[in-house]
Amino acid sequence: MLSSEEMDNLMVRISRREMVALEEFYEEMSKAVYGLAYVITKSPYDAEDIMQNTFIRVWDKAHRYRCGTNAKAWVMKIARNLALTKREEGKRFVELDEELPSEDMYRKMLQFQELNSLLSILKKEEREIVVLYSVGFSHKEIAEILKRPYATVRWKYSNAISKLSQKEQSFGYDKASAEMESNYERT
Repeated sequence: MLSSEEMDNLMVRISRREMVALEEFYEEMSKAVYGLAYVITKSPYDAEDIMQNTFIRVWDKAHRYRCGTNAKAWVMKIARNLALTKREEGKRFVELDEELPSEDMYRKMLQFQELNSLLSILKKEEREIVVLYSVGFSHKEIAEILKRPYATVRWKYSNAISKLSQKEQSFGYDKASAEMESNYERT
């Protein structure tokens, strides 16, 4: 993960229209943006669109970013707002492909369904916190993104992990539970 200073530097370069800087920024943030968008919309297609639109906004609005204000949080706020807007629109279009999904794509779709099923026991904000944390954001950064107190974020994360652990144990996912708990120590 890049430091805050490195992220600020990328934002300055993006505001100067350096495509290489946007590519570096995308590499750093794309998984987190996609994960948050997916948790909010529950659609891999919408999450992909939101991810693309987020980076278009970054490109267009980089000149408005103020250095030292946490570029990661700034981008995640953009992604969150786009995802919430998309969800509110409620417009779903089904695209029919001529080809069947590949085996790899089918496997990924099943993983998304399993993840969605597991996360469905959580409240919306708990899901957002868990996903943001799982892609590398600290509790402090999540508090900034969600505009919630730090202690509230930690408390909700802890409760969410407890709920997920109970659900995992009922399905026999002891390994996943151990990984989540080790991530909790990272705060």
